[in-house]
Amino acid sequence: MNVLIIGATSGIGSTVAQVFSQEGYNVICSSRDEEQLGYLISDLEIRYGRKPCAAPIDLTKISSITGFVRRLYEDFKTIDCVVVTAATMPGNETEYYDEESLINTTMTNFIGIASVLNEISRRMINNNSGMIICLSSVAGERGRQSNFIYGASKSALNTYLQGLRSKLFKHNVYVITVLPGYVDTLMSYGKVKSQFAVSPYYVARKIYKLTKNKKDIVYVPSVWWLIMKIIKLIPEAIFKRLNL
Repeated sequence: MNVLIIGATSGIGSTVAQVFSQEGYNVICSSRDEEQLGYLISDLEIRYGRKPCAAPIDLTKISSITGFVRRLYEDFKTIDCVVVTAATMPGNETEYYDEESLINTTMTNFIGIASVLNEISRRMINNNSGMIICLSSVAGERGRQSNFIYGASKSALNTYLQGLRSKLFKHNVYVITVLPGYVDTLMSYGKVKSQFAVSPYYVARKIYKLTKNKKDIVYVPSVWWLIMKIIKLIPEAIFKRLNL
């Protein structure tokens, strides 16, 4: 089975690549950081004795996405599963009105991902099979003043995945939205205490299990379902006063 990992050099993505390689899948690693991608491919080959494929892609360069997907299908004929872990978050020092940060966050977290999945999903429809597992975030469930630009990009992604799931269901293509809470990665460093975060390996194993137990929306860990249920019930008049 061919598994494409988009965002493979991220903290979660590299661990996902390890888990799927260990389980014997043909892993295709994709990232815009070609140097780190090379290190990852070498590491996976040494660890598991299988040579993964590197497929560089920059999600902010929309014009390159069609060619990227075309080359994938020329090389592999089918992509059985796509796991999307790519994401970016503005730094603590970045103001919400920073235009460059707004564009980069939106392009990476939503538009670029949607563009890739549009191209791959229509090919999965032709094959009448496939699976898409996409990491979003609980931050997309409600706009908090501390990270609402990031949250807005994830909210758009959540809505897109919901529509894509409905669109592809009759074609035997499954779309799974994964909503992690705090994960102990470089992206969250300094934003949350490590004792409140789960490890990338924990998330990666959950993702792997989803290939066997298909679901629609999964909170990781599951306690975040209850946490977000409560947060979404807070009236706006109160919520806007909270320092979240």
